[in-house]
Amino acid sequence: MKALAYDQLKGIQEMEKGLGGDFKAAVYDGDTPRNQRGKLRQQSRIILSNPHAFHYYLPWHKLWQRFFRNLKYIVIDEGHWYRGILGTNVAFFLRRLLRILHHYGSNPQIIMASATMADPVEHAHKLTGMDFKLIQEDGSSRSKRTYLFWDAARNPNLSPHLQTADLFARCVNLDMQTLCFTVSRKMAELTARWAGQTAQGISSYRAGYLAEDRRELEKKLKEGELKGLASTNALELGVNIGGLDAVVMGGYPGTIASFHQRAGRAGRSGQEALILQLFYDNPLDGYILSHPDYLFREPVEQAVISLENDHILKKHLKCGAEELVLEEDEGNWFGPGYLEGVGSLVEGGELKLHQGRGKKRYYALGKGACFQVNLSSFDKDEYRLVCEESGELLEILNKRQAYLEAHPGAVFLHMTRPYRVTAFDEERKVVMVKLLEEDFYTTVLSETSIKVEETLHQEQRGQVFLKYGRVIVTEKVRGYLLKKFDKVVKKEEIEMKPLQFDTRAVWVEIPLKGIRGDLAGGLHGAEHLLIGVTPLLAMCDRWDIGGVSLEEKFRGAIFIYDGFPGGIGISQRLFSHFDQLTERAVEIVEKCRCREGCPRCLMSPKCGNNNDPLDKKAALMILRNLMYSLKAFTPQEEDYKATL
Repeated sequence: MKALAYDQLKGIQEMEKGLGGDFKAAVYDGDTPRNQRGKLRQQSRIILSNPHAFHYYLPWHKLWQRFFRNLKYIVIDEGHWYRGILGTNVAFFLRRLLRILHHYGSNPQIIMASATMADPVEHAHKLTGMDFKLIQEDGSSRSKRTYLFWDAARNPNLSPHLQTADLFARCVNLDMQTLCFTVSRKMAELTARWAGQTAQGISSYRAGYLAEDRRELEKKLKEGELKGLASTNALELGVNIGGLDAVVMGGYPGTIASFHQRAGRAGRSGQEALILQLFYDNPLDGYILSHPDYLFREPVEQAVISLENDHILKKHLKCGAEELVLEEDEGNWFGPGYLEGVGSLVEGGELKLHQGRGKKRYYALGKGACFQVNLSSFDKDEYRLVCEESGELLEILNKRQAYLEAHPGAVFLHMTRPYRVTAFDEERKVVMVKLLEEDFYTTVLSETSIKVEETLHQEQRGQVFLKYGRVIVTEKVRGYLLKKFDKVVKKEEIEMKPLQFDTRAVWVEIPLKGIRGDLAGGLHGAEHLLIGVTPLLAMCDRWDIGGVSLEEKFRGAIFIYDGFPGGIGISQRLFSHFDQLTERAVEIVEKCRCREGCPRCLMSPKCGNNNDPLDKKAALMILRNLMYSLKAFTPQEEDYKATL
């Protein structure tokens, strides 16, 4: 987002010169020097920022009075980006912002832009609470693009990640400036490291780098000093790098929207562009590879936002009370859960209730509520990653990242260099690391348990029960695999405190009589596959959800849960589309030629049990029985809406 703001600033400044205007446009975010901020607030007519930064500025809205009173337009670029946990947080942030603007007598027009969004009017309404009109004529220029689809599974002797690095390096060596998208922060580092062994001018880029490092990398890429950059989705947004000749995608990005956003980074100066999509060994990639027209024929996925998440709502209510005293009739800003939310905060001693002149008012207790909210995740706990030799602060991690990526013994990659975790101080929230000379990396091993707290909706379809409700999820890290070039070197066990959160889940309870084979392995495999194809039905990352399967007395249960406290709407959407989800899963496992289960069907790269046990025949029987039961009785759409 910061990269996008600086890129757009340059465009506005060029427009200023052409028009002879003086907008005094400026970027105002966490990287803006403090001694310049007052001048920008008082003089600028166009401010470019991002929700992450502006969220922290709202308590000091009095400093923005001049700007807010005269505000005419709010432009939200890349609107499809605001989905899931980020989208839910941004929706409440925007309501707080609009409430403050209303306080200053301002009613700006909101303009939202996106090239890849399903039902944009509905999404914009959910995001802001406002009504929109759609303008969808496309006047953009398009260069010729050649799409090359690469099945990494055809070369079992070379891992998909090494194939990505090899093709990335080949593009660079052919004098094509190339942006390579990877599946994770770790793989961005590894891909740049491996590709850099055979090609020059390659670096990595991802969230977590210091601001000056990111700016320098962006500058070098734009000026052609860098020939290749391996990135996470941090560069997926519409940054204009005119010289890019090729985009390499290591693994399907998860959604049609992301695929086209990434492809759109190349060929922006009118030159022909190459889009090289590698498909990895997982169910989602396998499905797209079997249906390549899916990417160009199907509409983009529905972005998911959950305004019903009471955890997130209450955090923003505390922020709102600190910004302006809350009154009982302000449910129009915060939604139907408003009164219940403020009541719960008063009961918990987090807001103070004052009644006078027939009105209830809710006052903040203390200051700094905004610092307890991270828009990109639910977890605000921050862990500092520090180099043991130099004492240098390398990165800031949230709690879940620290547990899963920087646990004791983990190999953590920073700026393509591997560091071994030597100390994990949970009290001080400090992780100490030491530079490692060899090309090792680690994969975490964990176990997950689930407990149903409340069933909110359910349907019986034959002997199958489809349910949606509140659950408690417990994740416990129990060890890790030390790897080199995708080969396991050794397995280590560790003890860490469990992570626990309540969230929302969809689950099916199914009979297992007549199922032959390993029942636990069949349920486990079916769970993996259902999770793997979820992004086909909801605009989410496969890492945004988790799953658990249980087996007892010839009945089984498969849970799919939102990976954030309070839920983010993914499992709720699956509740109404579980029949489609199951059909996709059956198609994938039926077409896969393996005998016992492979990464293309049942194996999962995020399995904390190292994909054990799995039974393909049992999984297929379970999924078929589930599919037939769901098809036998499908409620009408009106019936489903009535239950919500």
